[in-house]
Amino acid sequence: MVGVPSALHLAAGLVAVAVSAGLAVAIFSGALSGRAAGRRLPLTRDPARLLGVVGGMVYALSHALSGAVIGDAQTWAYLHAAGLGLLAVGAGPTRGDRRAAGAAAPLLIPVAPPNPSYVAAGLGIVAAVRILGAGRSAAAAGLGVAAMGAAHWLAPTQPVVSEWTTLGGALLLGGWLWGASSGRILAKLLAAFVSALLALAILLSVVLSTVGTAQLTNDELVRLTRIAEGLTAEVDSWPAEAVNAASAIAIAPRPLLSVQLTEQEAADLYQVGFADQDFFLVIDATGAKVNVHPADLGGSVELALGGDPLVSAVRRGETPRAGGLLSTGGRIVAFGAVALRTEDLLPEDPPAGVLLTGRLVDAVWAEQQAATQGGGVIGVIAGTPAIVAGTVEVDPDTVVDGLRGRAQADLNVDGQAVFAASAPIADPETGTVLGQVVTTSSPAVVANLEAAQATRLFIVALAGGVLAVVVAALVTRRFTRPITELTAVAERIGAGDLSGRARIDTGDEVGLLGATFDEMVASLEAQRDELTHAARTQSRLRGRLESLTTSMSDGLIAVDADGLVIQFNPAAEAMTGLPAGQVLGQRLVTVLEGRVHDDSTSERLPGVGGRGDLQLEDPMADRPAAARVVLLRGDGDRLPVAVTAAPVRDDDEQVLGRVFVLRDISRDIEVERMKTEFLANVSHELRTPITPIKGYANVLARRDVGAEATRRFAGEILSSTERLERIVGMIVDFAGLDSGRVALAAEPVELEPLVAETLQDWRDANPGRVFGDLLNGQLPPVLADRTYLRRVLDELLDNAVKFSPDGDPVDVTAVAEGDRVRLSIVDRGIGIDPKAAAHLFTDFRQIDGTETRHYGGLGLGLGLVKRILDGTGARVEVESEPGVGATFSLLLPVGGPVPRPSAPLPNGPTPDRWDPPAASAPAAGASSSAVPSVPPVPVVPPPP
Repeated sequence: MVGVPSALHLAAGLVAVAVSAGLAVAIFSGALSGRAAGRRLPLTRDPARLLGVVGGMVYALSHALSGAVIGDAQTWAYLHAAGLGLLAVGAGPTRGDRRAAGAAAPLLIPVAPPNPSYVAAGLGIVAAVRILGAGRSAAAAGLGVAAMGAAHWLAPTQPVVSEWTTLGGALLLGGWLWGASSGRILAKLLAAFVSALLALAILLSVVLSTVGTAQLTNDELVRLTRIAEGLTAEVDSWPAEAVNAASAIAIAPRPLLSVQLTEQEAADLYQVGFADQDFFLVIDATGAKVNVHPADLGGSVELALGGDPLVSAVRRGETPRAGGLLSTGGRIVAFGAVALRTEDLLPEDPPAGVLLTGRLVDAVWAEQQAATQGGGVIGVIAGTPAIVAGTVEVDPDTVVDGLRGRAQADLNVDGQAVFAASAPIADPETGTVLGQVVTTSSPAVVANLEAAQATRLFIVALAGGVLAVVVAALVTRRFTRPITELTAVAERIGAGDLSGRARIDTGDEVGLLGATFDEMVASLEAQRDELTHAARTQSRLRGRLESLTTSMSDGLIAVDADGLVIQFNPAAEAMTGLPAGQVLGQRLVTVLEGRVHDDSTSERLPGVGGRGDLQLEDPMADRPAAARVVLLRGDGDRLPVAVTAAPVRDDDEQVLGRVFVLRDISRDIEVERMKTEFLANVSHELRTPITPIKGYANVLARRDVGAEATRRFAGEILSSTERLERIVGMIVDFAGLDSGRVALAAEPVELEPLVAETLQDWRDANPGRVFGDLLNGQLPPVLADRTYLRRVLDELLDNAVKFSPDGDPVDVTAVAEGDRVRLSIVDRGIGIDPKAAAHLFTDFRQIDGTETRHYGGLGLGLGLVKRILDGTGARVEVESEPGVGATFSLLLPVGGPVPRPSAPLPNGPTPDRWDPPAASAPAAGASSSAVPSVPPVPVVPPPP
């Protein structure tokens, strides 16, 4: 094909023939039917599929003829259209598969001009849509056929692009055929053999075609180079010829200098003396023009000649004559200059003028040379094509650019080949290159020879390939038959039938494979029951292990020998704040990086940072280890955990990994903290009343202080004793309620008299404080234990007084809310921080637990309140704002069943009624603020 590289044409043609024939085989085998092999209709009962097979073979034939360049382009186009039309009918889903056929129903019928190439392209698109209807697995085949069809549309206008498109589509279709052949070993072997053979044939054809084309191209380039060098040699001889011509006329100089010739006279003189030259020019001693022919020689040429150094030397009399070359106005001028001397000049006088004649390298000369030599001639001046003559089928600038630095070249410009050669035109005096002569020719002759060569190569490669495939199919069949039988038996075994045997009697490796296969099947049949039993046992064990690790409250992390996490239970997720999906497969050190708190060395995780005994970096460590860790979770919380680690070994004592168990010890730490704080509080609170008792008793024991002082000291001792008794009573009450030894008896209680009585006692004990009774007298009775409800009121009033240091009033209000009565104690004291309010009712908890706190107490008062209220079905709420005050509200039930206390702890005492000591006055139930302050103990010297 003209303009198409023969190697590309051969490769595209051979691959297209192979894949078209392969597509016919695929349609024959039902690979595009959309049905399983066992459900396909016979070919005789499926005429559409039969037409598809014929279409594939016709399409292969059309590519064989076009590849071998047998016939003309129109014949090839009709065959392409016929093959693709048959494929459009027979390729794709079978008529029995309605769903697949429905997927391919919207066929694309393009509207195209009545050109067989365009018709073939449209039918190719239709065939591709049909193939795509067979399902996603046929996508590559459909796209390949679509590309090959589109190539026919491009063939009339862009043959090179068409060949590349054909090759690309054929390779895409070939890739699908390769995948489709993987289901059968015979098809796979044939596909591999055909692919290798095709690659070899293409390689040899391309090499031979390239070598032949290169030789033809080289011969043409040598011819063009000789022509270009001959033309430049001719131009090099022009200056000498011009000098000779001017010398013959210069013997009669006066008419040339003194007479201004008319245009006709100048033409007549030119015909007589300068017929072999292109011009003559006469200038006087000043350099002014006197006569010229032709008249339109051009001012640039005249100026260039007048200013040339050689001409100036002749005009000054330095030399009688001179010749040379110069470039001006897009032309190269070859000139000869001869001095004109008249009879009246002395020998030492300069000439009276100069006669110049010469020839031009211009378009006229180039056209003459192109007509004589054939092809095209390009005159290059100053690196630019200034003269173009003859047949130059491509852009001259592109040709000149392609020749830069080269004397000859085989160029391809916009898909069109051209041969070009160049030779320089240089000044004979200075050697300066003034321009180039470029000769070009069309590679039509070379293309014809190349086409003939490609035809022979294509036919030989195609015939050899067909013959080799037939032989390969016959030979391969012999080797694949036992394998096919073995495969059938393997399929039966795969379906669960272990009774099948191959029984291959050949004496080669396949026979040995068959015998070994039969022995293996027998062994499998014997081991099947054992494997089934082992699998069931392992499944049960795995289920138990997963249930155990999932239900564990402790975190479990297991790593393998490389330190990669392989087990991460839900408890570990909760403790670390990391999901198992993000952790599994990662190194444990990487997972815990940045999540181990290292501010406190007492709870630092050993091993992170290279010290300690819990080496996370070394999962192969062969001994157990333990540490306390503070984990930083994603939400910023800190969680103290106890970590223990132990290696996991196999039967050979090789360490397979490690198991880390994480136990949340925050509760243990909190209990330890509360115990320490409680003991400190108890110690402080007990020392407070004991100190005055001991001091006053010591004074009374050592000296006689008088009756009045004795009574006063006894009163202070009694007051401190009552305070000590209250502390002990609170501890006893708390212990009794916590252990279940005290049972609360809920009964109807009238709130108004109970509140009035309680407030009166507090007014008597605190004469400077206002206690407001704001009950409205319309309240229903509530269910409560009267004694312990009084205890609750005393504790809340104690808090209100304690945290109102400025003597602000304390009010008690009550309001009915449905089946509850809200009894509230309101103070205007220092208030409570909302963050601390959440922990007010926790056992052993104080807002300020330090030994330097301003307010005393054991931290049991509000915990005791909550236990009492929980035991009678009530609850407590608190509202507070720092600096404003606090409101403690008791929500007491009205009527209804009496809630019972929770069951006692195992092995504990049976709940029983236990009445604490009576506390009718704040002296026994109030805080230290209700008890008069103890004066300093006098210091008495010991008796002599």
